[in-house]
Amino acid sequence: MAEIDIAPGVAARLALHAGEMLRWNGSIRLTAITDPREVAVKHILDSLMLLRVGPFHGRILDVGSGAGYPGIPLAVCLPECRVTLVEAVGKKCAFLSRSVALLGLKNVEVVHGRIERKGGVSPGAFESVVSRATFPPEEAIPMLAPFVSPGGRLLLMAGPVAEGGASPLPQLPPGWTEGRVATSELPFGMGARTIRELLAGFSGSPPAP
Repeated sequence: MAEIDIAPGVAARLALHAGEMLRWNGSIRLTAITDPREVAVKHILDSLMLLRVGPFHGRILDVGSGAGYPGIPLAVCLPECRVTLVEAVGKKCAFLSRSVALLGLKNVEVVHGRIERKGGVSPGAFESVVSRATFPPEEAIPMLAPFVSPGGRLLLMAGPVAEGGASPLPQLPPGWTEGRVATSELPFGMGARTIRELLAGFSGSPPAP
């Protein structure tokens, strides 16, 4: 697995968020993973895998953020980006807002709403839209593609690809193309993860660099 470089102090802030998640988990079911080592690998490291398909810039949308993964780790590692966390469950939104305040994250917005109802977020406003196994690809692509800005990308996170390579995706919207497929083995035999990058074409001529 390729190394992931993080800035000094990032690990401590992510551990603080994880500890708060486990504290809240006693009253609000945020995660079924409660072993600290599993939290570190299956939540934190899994989220940081997205940095392997950088660079990130502009605005990032984390759909179905739940306990804040991967959006909060991305916000901590990418302070120059604006991160929007969309979550349908009000109590989870309360936890996310608490975590944002605890970590002093000025680049995060928490939105209470359902993405399928277009609630609380603007279409075409995000350079990167991330879905961490919230929806299968056949649902995620038509649902989330409208929120990606021209020239942006949709990043679908899932488990390991089948033997023989990644399975074919459903038909992409007009102008979209498949990008990178990044697969990594998690440590301690905790499985594999795959990130599939889908690229949104420009509706007209791309902007000048």
